[in-house]
Amino acid sequence: MKTTIELPDDLFREAKATAARRGTHLKDLFREALERELGIGQNRSREWPVPPPDIPIEELRKIDEFIEEAFEQIEPEDHL
Repeated sequence: MKTTIELPDDLFREAKATAARRGTHLKDLFREALERELGIGQNRSREWPVPPPDIPIEELRKIDEFIEEAFEQIEPEDHL
């Protein structure tokens, strides 16, 4: 999926330079940083760090599935 984000110029330049030093693409640097921040590993699996009280883990998994399905849908504003 493609998207557009706005970054301060200095942050963009630093990210681009970091990607170049690592010999990787800028999109890969962003993806890896987001995966790290969100706690998503190479297998793209995500587990709740600590289940909220009184919600069975099976229900949390259903919520995760619902969220994943919702984010697979492309909204019109995503095509800007």
